[in-house]
Amino acid sequence: MRRAGFLFWFGSALILGGAALLAVHSYDSLRSHSAQRKAKAWLKAEVANRPAPQTQSRPSADGPALRRGDVLGELRIDRLHMSVMVFEGDDRDILKIGAGHIPGTALSPGNGNVGIAAHRDTFFRPLRLIRARDVITLRTASGTARFAVTETEIVRPTRVEVLDRAPGRDLTLVTCYPFAYMGRAPQRFIVHARKLA
Repeated sequence: MRRAGFLFWFGSALILGGAALLAVHSYDSLRSHSAQRKAKAWLKAEVANRPAPQTQSRPSADGPALRRGDVLGELRIDRLHMSVMVFEGDDRDILKIGAGHIPGTALSPGNGNVGIAAHRDTFFRPLRLIRARDVITLRTASGTARFAVTETEIVRPTRVEVLDRAPGRDLTLVTCYPFAYMGRAPQRFIVHARKLA
């Protein structure tokens, strides 16, 4: 009798715990979908109102500074059928709703190494299939830049020098690795790309 009571309460606790996890996941998915939709609409409006081509060729360095959560643009890799909106910042809350521009790295268009991070089990999941010479498109309110993948590497999380500017490193994508790992992944998967003329 005592064992049956324990099994009933244990089973009930498992069901309630599973329902709570499902509710949290559903909330995060809805929030992410809403943020992506609103960011796409904002970018579409900004691009439609962009000044004439002769004034947009300048880098956006003298424009207003980005604040955490601001929309940076849209990152696309057509071969992988991947499209994600990019927000300023790389903290946990930003990475729940999209990809994040790593503060301190370059902005596009312009010079330097643009660093963008996202979770391996959501927005950057397709990166497991990326190959050299794949084309990555980054569309911002200031213009569109195209990059070709030069290399990928797997590094420890402390190897922040992967974000330094170097030949063939005009864009760096960062996600956790291994892709199928459960919990906090011990490594980072890095994609380097160079800007196409």
